[in-house]
Amino acid sequence: MLRQGRKASERRRRVSDELRWHQEQALSGNIYLLREIGPTGFLLREDGPASRDFRVFLGNPHICNCSTFLKGGELCKHICWILLKKFKLPRNHESSFQLGLLEGEINDLLQGIHRGQTPPLGARDEMPHVEEDGSIKQKEIVPGDICSICQEVFLEKKLPVTFCRFGCGNNVHIKCMKILANYQDVVSSTSMLKCPLCRKEFAPLKVILEEFKNSSKLVATAEKEQLSKHLGIPCNNCKQFPIEGTCYK
Repeated sequence: MLRQGRKASERRRRVSDELRWHQEQALSGNIYLLREIGPTGFLLREDGPASRDFRVFLGNPHICNCSTFLKGGELCKHICWILLKKFKLPRNHESSFQLGLLEGEINDLLQGIHRGQTPPLGARDEMPHVEEDGSIKQKEIVPGDICSICQEVFLEKKLPVTFCRFGCGNNVHIKCMKILANYQDVVSSTSMLKCPLCRKEFAPLKVILEEFKNSSKLVATAEKEQLSKHLGIPCNNCKQFPIEGTCYK
């Protein structure tokens, strides 16, 4: 069911400078997917000095409750994040800069038609391996696997990860799981967190808090390696990705 509201204006043929800036903010910012509200609704949290949650609904038009969207009606960084990060639309794809999408276009987006019908990145469908003691084995991270909360590729940022211990065995960044724990508003250290992928029990809160504390002491593999390749964001001018050569902090 698509959200009702003012219909999007005529089809746009190019990305405006304002929208290009919002796309840059989406790709370089710290935004996390807390919950999916049906197939076209999303609850996001933007990390920062004043963390806030935002609701995005895709439709005709797209809708966000942030002040930027409400003031100007242009696609905000939160809508851009869903289109570019969650659904992996290229920045120059026609559907990435329209004010809204028709129902058929939404269906194509959900099915990943723009990715050549490639299965969605993130959780893989194979059955989790159960150890002799009944626990779930952590799945190996392979190229293309992403964190379901921040939508970043694991093997690019190489941040510390945790995994679902009682459901699917899939991996999630420790920091992202801590943010999700804050959203789930778990107040007892004995409480169990829910997995964002399989919705089963992920791990006790106290385990995630301990992992988060210890992860601050770790040095990510990317930091220990010689900095000859920047895997974070593309070049603003030529869009080269990754950026290779001497990198400076």
